[in-house]
Amino acid sequence: MPDVANWVKAEKARVDAWIARNFERADLVGGWSQAYIDPKTGQALQWTPQSPEPPNGNTEAEKTVKAAWVALGRDYNIVQMQTAARIYKLTGETKYALWAAQQLDLYASNYGTWPIRTSEGRSSMYMQGLDEAVVSFAMIDTVRLLETYASGTRYQTWRDKLFMPMATNLKSTSAPMSNIALWHNAAIAAIAMRYKDTALLDYAHNGSQGLKAVLAYALTADNFWIEGTFAYNNYVLDGLSKLLTQAGVEGYGARFATEREQALRLLLAAFDYRFDNNTLPNPNDSRAAQALIAQPAHWWLFRFAPTYWGLDKANKWRTWESLLDVPATVPATEPVIPPAMTRNFPTLNQAVLRAGNWQAYVHYGQSNGNHVQEELTTFELHEGKTPLAYDPGTVDYGLPQHKNYFQRGAANNVPLINGVGQDIWAKGVVKLFSAAESRLVVEQAKYQSDVSVTRGYRVTSAGFVEQTDIQVKSGLNKRLGVVFNTTCDIVLGNGTAATASVAPLPKVNAMGYWSKTKMSNGQPNWQATLSCGANRYQLSVTGPANQRIYLSKAPNTPLPSERNALYYDVDGTTARFETEIRKLN
Repeated sequence: MPDVANWVKAEKARVDAWIARNFERADLVGGWSQAYIDPKTGQALQWTPQSPEPPNGNTEAEKTVKAAWVALGRDYNIVQMQTAARIYKLTGETKYALWAAQQLDLYASNYGTWPIRTSEGRSSMYMQGLDEAVVSFAMIDTVRLLETYASGTRYQTWRDKLFMPMATNLKSTSAPMSNIALWHNAAIAAIAMRYKDTALLDYAHNGSQGLKAVLAYALTADNFWIEGTFAYNNYVLDGLSKLLTQAGVEGYGARFATEREQALRLLLAAFDYRFDNNTLPNPNDSRAAQALIAQPAHWWLFRFAPTYWGLDKANKWRTWESLLDVPATVPATEPVIPPAMTRNFPTLNQAVLRAGNWQAYVHYGQSNGNHVQEELTTFELHEGKTPLAYDPGTVDYGLPQHKNYFQRGAANNVPLINGVGQDIWAKGVVKLFSAAESRLVVEQAKYQSDVSVTRGYRVTSAGFVEQTDIQVKSGLNKRLGVVFNTTCDIVLGNGTAATASVAPLPKVNAMGYWSKTKMSNGQPNWQATLSCGANRYQLSVTGPANQRIYLSKAPNTPLPSERNALYYDVDGTTARFETEIRKLN
């Protein structure tokens, strides 16, 4: 197979180049890869195998970026280590086995001397245990591939000095019953399977906080991961696929039949939420907009839970995985995915409303505090393939815009009290849900400590209507408003009057990221026009007298792109705003 030979040649060339450059050494202490941020500009840096080693630095920011550089290089080194072992197994060229074994020797020699970090679990190789869990699969697979090459003493040293201490560290997690706990347990199980450690495998699989317990708790009846994001759904699938792969090659495949079925449920859950343009809603703090078909996720499972898209990717993409397990033939025709239907997903506190070509997604509550943002009661809205309001996700967690803007209410489509969204996450109460009317009414009784919010949403074949009721229980006067974010162009119309005398925006950090703000007075009934590509829509707002309207440019992803933020508010202790959106052309 000439294409395989050429592909292997390219793999060897990449590994050879890294062997010549590899900087991994004992004095390098790994940090957090997402903190690879320029200490001078605050902008994210892009790591490549050619990225120069930063100086040790004197400031905390300089030390952090150095540790992040180490972490990213360590990730890359471990991938090349596994690839070298694969090349050895395929070709018999011992120079690759020698180098891969030397990397394991280095990690075994230093695992017990590198400082243990405890801020996020326990880790010696990185800042947090999760990163160690992720790389452990490539590391333990390298051991498997080198089993006939390494001497008994060397092989035993890897076990005693590296993998058993790593398994002990991974028993500690800062986030039990979460995606992190799943990764930790899957990694422990992989180590246990390699060394045929029955007690350790039982701990990872059947323990009180082991894989079975985590999946029973976190895989909801709505077939969605409890942390409530499609990105973390896929992240869990990545961990499960690595577990299933290791189980297969180690002869434990039958033990994890239930986990295989659970992985398929997670994979297909996205179809219940799809918009007509084959994108997905983006609740909580995922990065970037989400595609309906997450090709990597389908590919990860092509051996265990094959779908059309997984097999298609596996047949087109030359990988070591497809050499190990030749993928089945792709079906002749791609499945037709039906449109989403109006449904409430009570275990996730999310809903889809659909009528005609109009579809809204509502995130009305939260069952788990992990990855929550100030976005409860937010909505996303599409008309056919046209997005009127969608969540662009956040940026790298290490960037200040993540915590200070994209996680905040101003970046979502929510009520704001003095410029702030909900400060207490809660499940919320569904007061009314009608599938026949595509209608939903929800209450967040403690949106803030002294503020309750009730929002109603309805989709018809003619458009979308949303009603917001805000009540300050303490009776204190506050700024009560609503924010609407969109990539559509916005032009204010009837019932608005531009002015320079309106009070400035609330003094919150998030609104400090807005720019080019235009201020207007608003009558109780006012309108704006949304231009979304070739389509135009009328946005009509009914609310109290003396409304203030602010139209600003706001951050979007990827940075430095922008979108439009429309914010309107009044002073008071109660307020009702009703917003209707209909198509004009």
